[in-house]
Amino acid sequence: MQKIPLKLAKPGMILARSVTRENGITVVAEGFELTESLIRRLEGMKIERVVVKGNPVRMDGGGTTAFDERLARLDHLFRAYEKDQWMRKVKAFLANYFRLKAAAQAAAEAAEREALDAADAESGEEQ
Repeated sequence: MQKIPLKLAKPGMILARSVTRENGITVVAEGFELTESLIRRLEGMKIERVVVKGNPVRMDGGGTTAFDERLARLDHLFRAYEKDQWMRKVKAFLANYFRLKAAAQAAAEAAEREALDAADAESGEEQ
C-alpha cells in the first residue's frame, strides 16, 4: 500500500483505501480501479492524495540521482540543528518535497518512454 499524490496516479491502479472528502463523505470505495476520467474527477474535487495497492511509484528517487545528493546536502545544512525539534521538522518536510519531485520526474520520464515505445510499435506495424 502506498500513499501517492494524485498527479502520480495512473489508470489501472487499485485503491487500497477509500477516498473521502474533508467532511468524511466517501467519494470512491476501496478496491476501485482508477481510470483516466476518475482521476480527472478527483482532481476537480481537489483530492490531493490517494492510497493505492502495492508500491507502483518509486518515491526514493532511485539510485544515484539528484535526490540522493539533495538528501546528503540537507544532512550537511541541518547538522547544527539535530536537537532542534522545529528544524528537524523543516528538514523532514524538505526531504519529503525532494522525494515527491524525484518521483514526479521519474513518472514523467516513464510516460515519455511509454509514448516513444508506442510510437515505435505503431511505426513498425505500418511497415
